[in-house]
Amino acid sequence: MPTIDDIARELGISSATVSRALNGSRLVGPELRREIAATAQKLGYEKRSIRRHRGRAILNVKLVLPRHAEPERALFYDFAALIEGLRSGFTQSGLNLLCEVNSPTFEPFPHKKGGDIDAFVFAFQRPTQQTLKSLREHETPFVVLNRSVAGLPCVTADHAAGMQDLLDHLRASIPEIKPRFLTLAGLGQVQEERLDGFEQACQRRGIPFDRARNTIEFADIASIQTARVAAAAKGANVLVCVNDIVGTVVLSELDRLGIPVPGKIAVTGFDDSPVRRLSRPLLTTVSLPVEELARYAATRLQAEIIENSAPAALLRVAGRLIPGESTP
Repeated sequence: MPTIDDIARELGISSATVSRALNGSRLVGPELRREIAATAQKLGYEKRSIRRHRGRAILNVKLVLPRHAEPERALFYDFAALIEGLRSGFTQSGLNLLCEVNSPTFEPFPHKKGGDIDAFVFAFQRPTQQTLKSLREHETPFVVLNRSVAGLPCVTADHAAGMQDLLDHLRASIPEIKPRFLTLAGLGQVQEERLDGFEQACQRRGIPFDRARNTIEFADIASIQTARVAAAAKGANVLVCVNDIVGTVVLSELDRLGIPVPGKIAVTGFDDSPVRRLSRPLLTTVSLPVEELARYAATRLQAEIIENSAPAALLRVAGRLIPGESTP
């Protein structure tokens, strides 16, 4: 039986375009829709019955997740919140959500049925150039989640706003802030944006912060050990950690050193990740609004697929300050 790929080859267009035309999408003009319909009839193509849920079309969306060598990276966010956000964002359609883990051999359309994928969400990573080339050839909408990539549709956290909120929270109870910024190697753009945001917030508030001298980078979680934490804390009264995992381990090492938190030094994290609930004292943090990010991403994809609306290049969503017991 002929498939949409056969129609696409006959006309020299993408399978996604054929699929959209046969499903009545306004992304395909009327003249091309008529040509596709005529070719489908000539080839003997039989369209499957349109799937409906309470009168709405059901979209197939592929969620592409990163694969990390370090298992603790899985603690950065709540996976359930990501799924719930995507589902709640598709208000005008049902959703079939397909999940796949990225790899060096990842192919967006690995087989003939690839044309049935209506959109992609790349979560916590940027697609490769080869992947982008394939998506453009198939004319398939996509969104990059929690990364900012020039020229691509992205929905990401406002890291700078979160760092501003953290600093203002600290200033309310610490008259003279002497900060250190503690981070991990390999976090890439997220680390840079958070460090940039904190540096800018210090400049705006007149707080001395030497980026080169007052930023401490650990190679990995295992390297956050007592001696280096003691050195980082020397001369400081605030340790701003790049995320909650770093913050939780730092709190543990400070306890070993007998340095009271927040009595002698304040500690903050970032992300409101699941691991924060294990911190003692409970870590002050800023939420990474995963569910909101996913909902906005889904809303944008829906508008592009159904309403023929071009998405803005970048949308930033601010998290909220969550005071804990690790700051005064």
